[in-house]
Amino acid sequence: MARNHRTLAIGAAFIFLLTGCESEGHPSGEESSNGIHFTPLAELESIPVADDPLTDIPDPVKILSELQYGQNRLIAYANADSCGILATSKDDPKANRIHLVSKQPAEGEGSNSYPAGPYNSASGTGGPKIWASLLCSKSAMVIEYASDEQGAPEHARGQVTVAQTNSPATSRITIGDSQTRKQIENWVKESGKPAHTPATK
Repeated sequence: MARNHRTLAIGAAFIFLLTGCESEGHPSGEESSNGIHFTPLAELESIPVADDPLTDIPDPVKILSELQYGQNRLIAYANADSCGILATSKDDPKANRIHLVSKQPAEGEGSNSYPAGPYNSASGTGGPKIWASLLCSKSAMVIEYASDEQGAPEHARGQVTVAQTNSPATSRITIGDSQTRKQIENWVKESGKPAHTPATK
């Protein structure tokens, strides 16, 4: 009889251990292979912007960053299942120069271009010298943006890191929590992709 009680106690302890392991971790986020937790974009804090050009979008969005390039600005935003960027003129916020939206990848979709993937992509142009590409995952956005204003942005707000690529007019903009951005930037350095004048907010 004592043996049966001991067997039941061991079984109960094993079940408790399993359920305890399942309840730990980050149910709303993802983890990388080295244990870094990626916070979903939808859980990041939004920032207010003047003359908000996204008020007409029917689905509620979180504005995650705003970058100023001379007379232009680039706004990055997200909702529950997609990412977007909007390039506008400060003089006319409703005049969209570029507006890109990408859905976050479903299970088994997307590419692992950077850490915190997989990513879906979108790209577009807003003039002869203005173009943007957007990589969108559940936990990060990686944007390349070329403005007709030369150089890095004068101001960057939000959970964003900005670095100039090997083209002086092109910025690589990383959106995500601080650990996610750091891992992406470290990966870029290790992979040999050139970047200059980092600016982290």
